[in-house]
Amino acid sequence: MLVIAERPVLAIITFTHVENKMDSSVETSKHLKSTATPVYKPTVEAYDQWAATYDTDGNFLQALDSIEVTDSLLPSLINLMPSSPRIVDLGCGTGRTTLSLLRIPDAEILGLDNSMGMLNIARARCNEKYSLLLILAKARSVTFDVWDILCLQDGTNDVPASIKVAPDAIVSTLVIEHIPLKVFFDACSRILQPEGLLLLTNMHSDMGLVSQAGFVDPATGNKIRPTSYIHTVAEVLEEAKAWKFEPLQRTERAVSEDNVQQLGVRARKWVGTKVWFGMIFKKTR
Repeated sequence: MLVIAERPVLAIITFTHVENKMDSSVETSKHLKSTATPVYKPTVEAYDQWAATYDTDGNFLQALDSIEVTDSLLPSLINLMPSSPRIVDLGCGTGRTTLSLLRIPDAEILGLDNSMGMLNIARARCNEKYSLLLILAKARSVTFDVWDILCLQDGTNDVPASIKVAPDAIVSTLVIEHIPLKVFFDACSRILQPEGLLLLTNMHSDMGLVSQAGFVDPATGNKIRPTSYIHTVAEVLEEAKAWKFEPLQRTERAVSEDNVQQLGVRARKWVGTKVWFGMIFKKTR
């Protein structure tokens, strides 16, 4: 049974590769602002460069994502998983979501990302946090590996060698903006065991029409943008169905005046706009 926490979006927007967009508070550092023409870079190169400031540049969408994952989606996922689960954090970045997974008792966690810069930070911060947790309140293990999901497009990559046994769940937060949906669900289908679970989140298409992920390079003042795609809720559900993923839970969130203070000043321009969605699926084949 699909649980829907918000009214679904009715408009269908064509799958779009983002090349040029309006200026956005999502990509402007709380300390830096640029009016220069954006510099587009390959996703891996952009995130390697972004890694140093990724967790400190005041990105309100990351803040909202952390709240929704921690308070809603992750508890639901934990209730659906077996004990001692194997979990892959696909596109783990700097380990923002991985840190929350560390508190799942006896879990085996593998963080995958195509950016070594991001992985270096994730490994350091998660190892530090892991050592501080009580033995009865933490995962059994956490490891990290480099894997480029986009290599699936040219047939040069398969399931990561670091996955020895198919996991019980995949968690992938704010990742699919940079991946064609067919490639993403193909990867999840290959990785997950039958009846496995998938938790994903992303920027809402209502926001994506005028914004995309990016940052201001503190050295040059240039806006740096990786490759981005606009995915509507309807398109995600359609592609998931094509790969035999059954939706179990869906949530959409808009920014309100009440949560601007919690999310930060950069959220104010988005009051009344849906900016985020999250879903849980079950693989049915």
